[in-house]
Amino acid sequence: MKGLSVRIAVDVSADMAARALQLSGVPDEKIMVCHEEVQVTEAWKKGFFIAAGSLELVTHLPFDIIVESTGIPDVGARHAELAIQAGKHVGIATKETESVVGPYLTRLAERQGRLFTPLDGDQPSLLIGLVTWAQTLGFEVVAAGKSSEYDFIWDEQDCAVWCNSQRYSTPDLKSLWALAEDQEVAIVSARSEALSEIPQISVPDLCEMTNVANATGLIPDRPGFHAMVLRTHEVPTLLDHRELGGVLQGSGRLEVFNCLRRPDEVSFAGGVFVVLRCEDQETWELLRGKGHVLSRSGNSAMVYLPRHLLGLEAPISMLDAVLKGLPSGGGSAVKPHVDLVARATSEFTSGQTLEMKGHHRHIEGLRPEVHGAAPLSATSPVPFYLLPGAKIVRPVATGQLITLSDVSLPNSHMLRLRREQDAMFFKDAASSTQPPKETHPTQQR
Repeated sequence: MKGLSVRIAVDVSADMAARALQLSGVPDEKIMVCHEEVQVTEAWKKGFFIAAGSLELVTHLPFDIIVESTGIPDVGARHAELAIQAGKHVGIATKETESVVGPYLTRLAERQGRLFTPLDGDQPSLLIGLVTWAQTLGFEVVAAGKSSEYDFIWDEQDCAVWCNSQRYSTPDLKSLWALAEDQEVAIVSARSEALSEIPQISVPDLCEMTNVANATGLIPDRPGFHAMVLRTHEVPTLLDHRELGGVLQGSGRLEVFNCLRRPDEVSFAGGVFVVLRCEDQETWELLRGKGHVLSRSGNSAMVYLPRHLLGLEAPISMLDAVLKGLPSGGGSAVKPHVDLVARATSEFTSGQTLEMKGHHRHIEGLRPEVHGAAPLSATSPVPFYLLPGAKIVRPVATGQLITLSDVSLPNSHMLRLRREQDAMFFKDAASSTQPPKETHPTQQR
């Protein structure tokens, strides 16, 4: 595309990096596999595409921005710091790293006159942009969020719901398809129970919302989110204040919903939304007539972007950062408002090691929750993505939040950065020994 040249690929090995370049259409004769810095320098001067197995080999080259997309929390932290210190912008796609040390890396980049920014195509960047758009226009943001990764697709004739290519029998869903007047909350609750066999919240969902919270100051209504199963037009009705027929305790809430639809209905496509307060009824009724989605009461409306194009949109963020000096996220407004932490769903015994697994970067036996941010201390919950590789040092009961006293953390790059972040944002963080309040983040606004 115009204005963008991508000549460097780094992977766990130079050969794998070369394969990535080949798959993107680069001819073999234009790729140089490099194992030493001198080879990298020579390849750059000769105009080759460079395949390397280490970021350290290429940071001296005159490129503008890296995209960190390993998905490995500690590697992402090391790469981001290394690139910033080398004077490069960083586009972060490794949301796991950002959830633990994003505010620190944002400040570190600012000190270097560079940007640490999320990337369009991923929901956090798109949602931050939508929230700031709404706030700039002066709207009250009642709620904001995203639809979860996979739709719940109802096959009425088969009495089944399909999700992520899996079939789930749902004989009771027909009676729960439509929301009867004044029974909306009860029916949605029954709907979620009827579909309980299908996962309705995931670690990536809450990780992404953690990053949005830290960029915008919006917070979840409760640590595990409501994560309701909703049809698109139901969102503003349910994501409103309780006294107006919804489930929320107040405004400025972050949420995730699972999109329920028939096969012939349009998907939300993993998109993002804001629920806005309708302050002029005549205007909003006019907009309802234009097809906009209002709540049943007419007190709120949803504005949404039904897209989630992953890396296909990332170049827009890269161009904004390099050519305009603009982040796709919250810029200097990023602060540690919340932490993604872990609650045990089973018992752990001393000596067990916590292991991150799978596409969703989950840790077996742990459920993610979002709580008010706190510096690391003996009694504070440990950020979720500091836990991979940690060893349990004392028994942990089911239902317990994992604290620093429960584990021995690996001496990782990200742990060092997190301690620096705590010192940057929390006064006397290094000497903090008092337990954080066991509240959820709605009480910290």
